[in-house]
Amino acid sequence: MTKSYSDLPFSMMVKIGTVSGLVGGFAIFLSIFMIDLGLNAGQGTFYKVVGLPLGITGVPATLVGMISHMLTAALVGAVFGICSDLHQKLRIFSLGRGIIAGITTGLVVFFVFFIPLSNILMIPIIQSSNDVLIGDAGNVLTNTNFIMLGALELHAVYGIVMGGFFAIAIQYESKKQKILKASA
Repeated sequence: MTKSYSDLPFSMMVKIGTVSGLVGGFAIFLSIFMIDLGLNAGQGTFYKVVGLPLGITGVPATLVGMISHMLTAALVGAVFGICSDLHQKLRIFSLGRGIIAGITTGLVVFFVFFIPLSNILMIPIIQSSNDVLIGDAGNVLTNTNFIMLGALELHAVYGIVMGGFFAIAIQYESKKQKILKASA
């Protein structure tokens, strides 16, 4: 197993990053349902809208959206873990640095992925679906600015939780490795 600069195996950095991404994803999970509530949309509408481009409707669309969102959170976390291992300047060695790197990552994901996907894919698909406009997704379209602001905040919260969890987990694993080396 190849060692990283932090004396943790590269695979451990990826695992910690993946778990951190999932923790961040779960941290904003309930907030997403609260946004649905604030829009007077049915619970799970945000996730349902994610499933619509795939031609899926109803509860299956909601489930596909939820799973897709959590897989994305895990992937972002894995990339975060990989990137933190690339160079000494990217190393996450404190909680503060983890939170700053996490917020930065959340904002990059928002501006580079969320906004383009929303504007190029999601919104046009929702607009072209007449039967959807009558229902909950219509509320999403009429409140796009509110959703974008909320999404920006949620991406920042995701980053804070992911980066903070990552920093704590890296510190824990590093200390554990040192103790194991000392006792060997």
